[in-house]
Amino acid sequence: MNNNEISDLIVKAYSHQKNGEASLAIQVWNELINHSLVSQELSANAHLNLGNLHLKQGNNDIAYESMNKAISANPNSSEAFFCLAYMEQEKENFKEAINFFEAALKIKPEDVGAINNLGNCYDRLSKSHNSIKIYSKAISIDPEYIAAYYNRGNAYSKIAEDKLALNDFNKAIDLDNTFYQAYYNRGSVYKRLGKIELAEEDFKKAKKLAKFEIEQSKK
Repeated sequence: MNNNEISDLIVKAYSHQKNGEASLAIQVWNELINHSLVSQELSANAHLNLGNLHLKQGNNDIAYESMNKAISANPNSSEAFFCLAYMEQEKENFKEAINFFEAALKIKPEDVGAINNLGNCYDRLSKSHNSIKIYSKAISIDPEYIAAYYNRGNAYSKIAEDKLALNDFNKAIDLDNTFYQAYYNRGSVYKRLGKIELAEEDFKKAKKLAKFEIEQSKK
């Protein structure tokens, strides 16, 4: 098989993916991987695509294996590390997820979504101070990254840094005034501070927005 034929296989595999023909795409990617002329780079890309396809099909163990093979073929595959991190996070294996996120971020250090999820892992391990530092890093990269403000607000709330928590919930609401979770959590902080009227106002707002969101999702 020459290089043109390898190119044809790649085009064929992506065409099957685009058309939602996952099983056929998997078959073609495996054909490419098993050919003697395939390069390490192409092999890594094929394993990465296989991992994503298996993941969509619910074959998590095979997906995990494919992502590891992608990393073996290309140790700089940040996407494969990210996928493994998200899979471990989904299984609540937060220590393992942290290792994969940190490996990915060494390759792609300004991925704010991954940084935010790294913070979430530390938060789930009850390491609020660690998570706060990480959320702050995400915010320093993207000052309008709403999830990081919201998550940092929750982390501050857990260690009774109420003023800082309120600042972050306020910022999250400034960025999205329909963010009902931010209203509710800000209300919880107000309630703890004895500011009952402000708390009740936020709880009512959160309930109204949540109800509206549910109604919209049914349309």
